[in-house]
Amino acid sequence: MFADIRGFTPLSEKMAPNELRWLLNKFYAAASEIIIKNDGLVDKFIGDAVMALFNAPIPQPRHREVALRTAVALHGQVNALELPFGIGIGLNSGMAWTGDVGADEVKDYTAIGDTVNVASRLAGLARPGEIMAGEFTPEGLLPPDYGFERMSLEVKGREQAIEACRIYPQSR
Repeated sequence: MFADIRGFTPLSEKMAPNELRWLLNKFYAAASEIIIKNDGLVDKFIGDAVMALFNAPIPQPRHREVALRTAVALHGQVNALELPFGIGIGLNSGMAWTGDVGADEVKDYTAIGDTVNVASRLAGLARPGEIMAGEFTPEGLLPPDYGFERMSLEVKGREQAIEACRIYPQSR
């Protein structure tokens, strides 16, 4: 899962760095709390985004459902905190390599592979309040106030289109 702030560049242009750091930390704290509560792993903060893993390093039989529930809760929390931005979330499920990458001096546990790259690209396509999920069937998993539409998408850097699902609040 990638959760990426929308409109961060114009926001950072208008805010003092210490105010921007305060906002980022508020977002990171909310995201971390929800991810951990749902047995996810906060992999890293990447600029104005959060990367989280489900089903690694501990297997989760219902990881897709848990990741979707986490994404919906995170949108709700960002709204409840009345932050001056929305977030777009990308979810994808599939094979990935997990473990330490880096050099002898600096290592970082993470996930890598096409599945992870697609999740990142999907986050980039999600509008504020939306979840873009690759090859995911949300039927029966979404709150009643959410809808979805299936689509085939071209994503940057990939030769083949992917099947995806745009998940959004019905009130948009």
